[in-house]
Amino acid sequence: MPTFSFSPGHEVVGRYRITEALGIGSTAEVYVAEDPVLHRTVAVKFLLPQLAAFEDVRRAFREQIIRAATLNHAHLARVYDGGQESGSIFMVTEYFAGGTLEDVLAAGRRLDVDDAAKLGRDVASTLAYLHANDITLGTLSPRKILIDDQGGVRVSDVALAGLRARHPGQWSRQDVRYLSPEQARGEPATPQSDVYALALILFEVVTGDSPFEAMSADEMLRARIDNPLPIRAELGALDMMLAQAAVPDATLRLSAEQFANRLGGAIADAAPLAIATTRGSVPLLAGYQPAEPRTSIGFRPPSADQIAGSSHESPPDPTFPRAQPSRRAAHASASDATRAPRRAEPYPVVPPPRRRRSALVVGAVLVVALAGGAVWKLGFTTSSVTVPSLVGLTTAQATSQVSSDGLSVDVARHEHSPSVPAKQIITQTPAAGSAAKSGSSVAVTVSDGPLLVTVPSVLGQSCAAATTILAHVKVVGHCPTSAAVVSTVPIGQVVEVLYRGHVDPAQVPQGSSVVLAMSRGPVPSSPTTSTATSTTTPSGSTTSTTVPATAAGPRPVPNVIGMGQAQTIAAFRKAVLFFRPKGPGSATLTWTKVVSTIPAPGTLVPYRSTIIVNVK
Repeated sequence: MPTFSFSPGHEVVGRYRITEALGIGSTAEVYVAEDPVLHRTVAVKFLLPQLAAFEDVRRAFREQIIRAATLNHAHLARVYDGGQESGSIFMVTEYFAGGTLEDVLAAGRRLDVDDAAKLGRDVASTLAYLHANDITLGTLSPRKILIDDQGGVRVSDVALAGLRARHPGQWSRQDVRYLSPEQARGEPATPQSDVYALALILFEVVTGDSPFEAMSADEMLRARIDNPLPIRAELGALDMMLAQAAVPDATLRLSAEQFANRLGGAIADAAPLAIATTRGSVPLLAGYQPAEPRTSIGFRPPSADQIAGSSHESPPDPTFPRAQPSRRAAHASASDATRAPRRAEPYPVVPPPRRRRSALVVGAVLVVALAGGAVWKLGFTTSSVTVPSLVGLTTAQATSQVSSDGLSVDVARHEHSPSVPAKQIITQTPAAGSAAKSGSSVAVTVSDGPLLVTVPSVLGQSCAAATTILAHVKVVGHCPTSAAVVSTVPIGQVVEVLYRGHVDPAQVPQGSSVVLAMSRGPVPSSPTTSTATSTTTPSGSTTSTTVPATAAGPRPVPNVIGMGQAQTIAAFRKAVLFFRPKGPGSATLTWTKVVSTIPAPGTLVPYRSTIIVNVK
């Protein structure tokens, strides 16, 4: 049972009243508290004593609290405040009663491919924002992904990033569950480490399984060092994207921005993510002085005179010197709302004559009218609207969607995309879910489709040589052991290049990934157990064929005549066979229909054979 440092009812620095102890993680103790000054519920996170014992950790935490408070992203949990209580350093952040993604997984719930892609898009865009600000999390996990009131996701604990790694101590299986291969080797985390962790999280939210399960933390880490992500049928369209984001070699991995764009292109609709839950700028404390606990961060409610405006200005009292602003007030806003209340008047004020007061009233009305016109003209009263997601839409569709909110679409640029079809939107600014003034525009980047590059010949090359050759044309090559084939070609040399079910394609989109099938040499034949299957001949009669029951035994050519690319790829993947398209559009992968196959459908062929598919 964890022992908490504070109990419900305790007031942190005389302000944040703790109402509940949430839990103790690997870096911080977490509490729910009420902020009576701003009337909101917050989360207060205290650095664990064993980490706070190190001066470099304390200094880093202070600096990261201040830095995190300046960040602003639609899917990032905000940091409001920070300070010190009884020698313990804490930060104050947004609180979301919906719990975490870990709670969703612990409840046995799974996401479908579309919702998983939306979750990945939102988290990856947040990672891209953090990486652009030179921040690497290094310990992204479902516990760090919060569920907000609308069922959206928020990445949390940016200010805690990297603190545990300074003095790691003993790691548990849960601690290493989402670490990258480079972290498993003892190397520091990089932005690609965050991408790897997100790929493992998405694999788990769809399949319900950890891709690298083991009995101990060390075994779990060793399992991922050189192994690609397992292939799972339920991943569907996410299969290849997750494989690219979880390549063991970090230099070949997708960036967070690329990952977000590709996940956005795989989403069926533009509706925001909504996961069913399981359960203004605020000043940040600039210094940490345990001898002087804070009762406020500088905000004082305005007086009635400041809200309504006083009808007169009293002369200063000559018997009292003018008060100088305190050092604390200097850190707060310089507006009237933060100034001390005005002293009572030392003597009565003589009212002006009625005629002068009437003139003042008329003048005030004119000033208010003119000021109101200026405010209206400058657009200060323009209503704020929530920006919808436009990724995956055409510019016409996007314009139609935002017009009702008074927004417009501005095409900022065009660029080639390996995953987003031509004429569809890749990215947008402001991001989906953020606020914008009615009448403003949303800048978008529109896809020109994939930029096709000619695949250089790598047959007979080693994996390292082949991947280097492909990298020159900006194509990523992978050599998974699961793709190794029986061949007379020397062991360890490339036998075939595979792209989305196509064998040795002439061209592929720039930036895409291909699988290099390596030779594992010839395998001696061995007795196999046979089972009887039946096939129907064109005349209608049924004949019996003996098919080995082993996974590597012969199998019939699937009947894909009349099918499109997606159906053909799925059929050959299920049969564990490859195909080579021939005909119009085969070189550029733009064909739409299978005309015939060689051999014909139903013909028994060896395991992992290549079938000629005539297309049009």
